[in-house]
Amino acid sequence: MILTDPEWQAVLLSLKVSSLAVLFSLPFGIFFAWLLVRCTFPGKALLDSVLHLPLVLPPVVVGYLY
Repeated sequence: MILTDPEWQAVLLSLKVSSLAVLFSLPFGIFFAWLLVRCTFPGKALLDSVLHLPLVLPPVVVGYLY
């Protein structure tokens, strides 16, 4: 046996948590992607910037700390 029982429990818990996170966040992501591509509204650039912050911020912080 490769993994012990507590290790399998940890793997299963990780899969459950990640599945719930995907199921919760996917509808919001699809909605905002559709909204940004199909609609024109005031504040669109600001919303686009806020939604891209999680992608941009980690490298900036690492570069700043280096």
